[in-house]
Amino acid sequence: MIAEGLELLAIDCPPARLQALERYRLELELWNRRYGFVKASGDDLVVRHFLDSLAGLPVLARLSPRRTVLDVGSGAGFPGLPLALFLEDSRFVLLERSARKAAFLGNVVALLGLANVRVLEMQLRGLEERFDLVTFRAWSPLDRELPALRRVLAPGGVIAAYKGRRERIEAELRAAGLSAGEAGRSPLEAAVVPLRVPFLEGEERHLVLVRG
Repeated sequence: MIAEGLELLAIDCPPARLQALERYRLELELWNRRYGFVKASGDDLVVRHFLDSLAGLPVLARLSPRRTVLDVGSGAGFPGLPLALFLEDSRFVLLERSARKAAFLGNVVALLGLANVRVLEMQLRGLEERFDLVTFRAWSPLDRELPALRRVLAPGGVIAAYKGRRERIEAELRAAGLSAGEAGRSPLEAAVVPLRVPFLEGEERHLVLVRG
């Protein structure tokens, strides 16, 4: 299903990369049975987490600069780990405050030999580095964390938030003083990009891009 989904997304995936995604999936299934990191398994896990994360790849791959990427509240590694497998020219930091989840992430990074990924077990407020691209998914309302996200964003960088319904996104943007597709009173601009996640029916998915 991962291979079929990538084909539908028009994402080229060499056999070695597909094998790495499958090893990651199997490792997550193993840990998930004991710790319940995500509420999905089997095909549902592939669609709602792997393919959902990679649906944003064509958009994120075109961003410049993206030498450094921070994935906030990485959890079981989404979207950071799947993105890191494809964006090999970017250096990723997976930020996770849970010791158990951070241990899982470190295990997967070692298992897959991902030289462009490191895991930090800490909260966002303690981070001093700055990044070209900051991603998050199922972490927090955008308006609530925007000041903290801006603090770790490099000049000219982009915040990329994986979100669901357009109506809810617009409410979050209004609360943050932003409007979709145009500059508001804030110096930031936001764009809402619809995502098509293969095999996911009846649910809206979007990528919200906020440029510094």
